[in-house]
Amino acid sequence: MADPSCPLSDDPLWIVAPAQWRDACFSLPATRALAEKRAVHILCPDFQRELWEATGLREVRSFEPSTKPRVLAKELDGIAQCLLWENSIGAQAMIHAGVQARHGLPAKGLAKSLTHPITLTRRPGPPEHQVRRFLDSVAHLGAGPLEPGHFSPLPGTSDQHTGVWLLSPDSDFGDHFQWPAERWLELIERLPLDRERIHIHDSGPIARRIAEATSLHFVEPRSPTQTAAYAYCLAADSSFPHMAAAFGVTCVVLFGPGDPGRTRPLGKQHLSIRRKAECSPCLLDRCALDLRCQLELEVDQVHDELTTFMET
Repeated sequence: MADPSCPLSDDPLWIVAPAQWRDACFSLPATRALAEKRAVHILCPDFQRELWEATGLREVRSFEPSTKPRVLAKELDGIAQCLLWENSIGAQAMIHAGVQARHGLPAKGLAKSLTHPITLTRRPGPPEHQVRRFLDSVAHLGAGPLEPGHFSPLPGTSDQHTGVWLLSPDSDFGDHFQWPAERWLELIERLPLDRERIHIHDSGPIARRIAEATSLHFVEPRSPTQTAAYAYCLAADSSFPHMAAAFGVTCVVLFGPGDPGRTRPLGKQHLSIRRKAECSPCLLDRCALDLRCQLELEVDQVHDELTTFMET
């Protein structure tokens, strides 16, 4: 019997995962909370499949990110209800498939297609972490999202790089989210770590430049669970530290135009380092000024905060 106070039926609930890594990781605790109460299945892009399989959900179905929604819809027969966080390929596929009960947040391009929109009430005070919109949404659906177990790390690989730091200096959010390569190089020279305890993640051009200049071990973790082999990660504000944090890696993130209050990796064990510029957080697609949020973040500050963090 369905709980009369819950808008969901007893049918399996299909959740369409957010398309981007960061939001997918923010939605993890909420998804796990729902899965305690009912059968939950996930529809996600192929590159997220390993993340969602690690949660132990009933079924994970993935698709190529280039798939057309109408094509994907043909594979979604028999679904009675779904939860849509945002307007995406997966969300549009659920709509085209004619899923009868479509719960979700009334995002742009999605609101008119929801049969059961979820309206969230903003609490007074400063902007909250983005994880709150997922937690509040599933609370509306009858889940208890604030259990500690919903935030626990996902299982990773048994291979461990004990005490090794993985550095990921590039950002998929844009160049203005990246600390200059010269400062990474200076920081590496000053870190109180043996060279074998520093690996460079193949995150992009800055990483390759650092690897060439230092001859440090250059790695390309090919899956989220391989990333979990590392104990620590020092990264630009990007998708990568969120994926790493989901698998239990302790992360230090260098913030520029982003807002750590809203988008830091989940967990109190992580550290956010930033130089608060007058214009940050701007959350713009491109820096409109002089990149001061990155250029005013000095090596001394990063070194001091990082070494203090290492000692605790």
